[in-house]
Amino acid sequence: MEISPTSYDVVVIGTGLTECIISASCSRIGKTVLHLDREGFYGEQWTSFTLRGLERWAEERNEEQDSRLKYSPFLRNVTMMNLMEGVEEKEVGEEQNVETADCETKEMEKIADSNVQHPEDEKIGNDNVTDNNICDIGTPVEVPRKEKKWSCEEFEKAKRRINIDITPKLCLSDGPMVNLLRDSNCSRYMEFKAVNRSLISHDNDLITAPCNREEIFNSKKLKVIEKRLMMKFITYVYQMALDSDEFDGLKNKTDADLYKSQKLTDNLVSLIRSSLVCSVRTSLSAQDVITTVKKYIKSVGIFGSIPYIFPIYGSGELPQSFARFSAVFGTVFVLDMGVEELLYEEEGVFKGVKLSNGQEITAKYCVISPNYTFPVPSSASHAPSSSSGRVNVSNAIVVTDRSLKPSDKDDITTVFMLPTGSATATPVIGYEFGPGSFLPAEDTHLVHLMTQEGTVGNPGADLTPILNSIIPEDITCLYKVFFTTSMTLTRDKGGERRLHGNVVHTSVPVFNNGYEECIAEARDVFESLFPGEVFMEAAPNPEDIKWEEMGGDEDDVKNLDDVGARGDVGMVTTPSEGDVGLVTTPAEGDVGIVTTPAEGDVDMVTTPVEGDVDMVTATSHGGVTAPPCELVSGDGTLNCDDEP
Repeated sequence: MEISPTSYDVVVIGTGLTECIISASCSRIGKTVLHLDREGFYGEQWTSFTLRGLERWAEERNEEQDSRLKYSPFLRNVTMMNLMEGVEEKEVGEEQNVETADCETKEMEKIADSNVQHPEDEKIGNDNVTDNNICDIGTPVEVPRKEKKWSCEEFEKAKRRINIDITPKLCLSDGPMVNLLRDSNCSRYMEFKAVNRSLISHDNDLITAPCNREEIFNSKKLKVIEKRLMMKFITYVYQMALDSDEFDGLKNKTDADLYKSQKLTDNLVSLIRSSLVCSVRTSLSAQDVITTVKKYIKSVGIFGSIPYIFPIYGSGELPQSFARFSAVFGTVFVLDMGVEELLYEEEGVFKGVKLSNGQEITAKYCVISPNYTFPVPSSASHAPSSSSGRVNVSNAIVVTDRSLKPSDKDDITTVFMLPTGSATATPVIGYEFGPGSFLPAEDTHLVHLMTQEGTVGNPGADLTPILNSIIPEDITCLYKVFFTTSMTLTRDKGGERRLHGNVVHTSVPVFNNGYEECIAEARDVFESLFPGEVFMEAAPNPEDIKWEEMGGDEDDVKNLDDVGARGDVGMVTTPSEGDVGLVTTPAEGDVGIVTTPAEGDVDMVTTPVEGDVDMVTATSHGGVTAPPCELVSGDGTLNCDDEP
């Protein structure tokens, strides 16, 4: 497939979240952008797979051995264990084999040396939650389990409805990502749901963390004096101005100094680190703690007692939303298209790229994902992207038949566990997703844990003991996935990593709960390439477009509203396989939107201009392509309206 035109202002290689934000920012100010990815889906490390899609992707990589050395796989050491293989259909209520739990534990402990998939024969069921099953702080109430039949065949079908989020992160309700989506009008492409619950480790158990004043004073895990000290600390942080002399005085203080000055007990320090700060870094400054807690407090109460919201279908929806925004303003997206080499002038100045199909594309600037490396000529005054500051992160994903702590609020749960015992242990960030998050299938839950790598190349060895400690014996594990990703503990400033003025390497995600560093890097890169331009300028609302100045009339507005489009679409090309459930045409929707049904009948969790689309182009006439999104509370779901 030949790409036309062959000259662009910016070539972006890789469709990670940072790259998609940069692409959207450049196209919004009128720059011509070519956005490439060697994979057949969007997102790279930020993507979401169905369980079946992840199996296929891993099989392809094992067969291929990734001969294209210019690409670094974003998933490594992948181990997938289908615990339902060989299990015959049975009903809940039959006697459970007493040896089953011990057998599973022993088998999981051997994961470092074996990838053998073994059968399980345990009870399987689901939650039956009623409005009366209210969970007390720190003591979740067990709820009855509805009887359920499972078989290997049934679970095989359910794999298409189980979505695996590779890099799950949370959005603060009044944080950088929500503000960026709202201010740019990109929120019209997203739906969110409020996080229901926060679990933290306490006395070798998981308890519900108190997240507001009422919950703090109702908590049975805090003494009366500790409740008063906690509220005093929160008030102290909330009232401190970041430009005050008092804040400046904490410049050389550590977090331990801060806690000591406030006379906080060890129990309170553990609570603050687990529920308010949630940092995997073992050493923080006092200013870091103050800044993080202030952001937390600012977002509490907007959509519930928990200050976080989470994208429906997973964080993989975010890069896609910015890709849609970018396509509306003219970006050409080409998937399944690798880059063989970067092209340079004789003096070592970047001039373009050579694609895997042999075609040469000229460009003024190039933005490169951290998953790509290219040789650099000796005449060039820069070096390839450095891996300094990167850490390997072990991931474990477990599909279970019910929640770790069944309650009336278990759709989206955050989990943070401080290290205990070993001096080399690191904190664990985790999430549990119920069916309401649209990640696991009905009657299942999905647990995702992440920690800094301890055993090289063996994420199972790092996380299996933790899984065994938090998953009760009466919970059935249906499937387990282990893999390693690359992250960093601190952000590399993109503006300082410009290579010879017109080539930039972006960074891997930061190992934390949010998107602030990703957005800051995208802004740095954009402003370094185009100083003085507006970063992620808002797309105009349909009613603000002056159609008469564009040669149109009022009928154009009416026709546009009738079909729900907000921008003109150039071309949408889809492969013949047609794995998606529904693809709307350019005349009927947004940039060839691919609508994923709730059942998840696609192998990749992909929506507009998603994985099965080879190339999407769109020309800009000042419009955008979807109705605006209002952030509303109520049941915690943030919905996009059909009408502006």
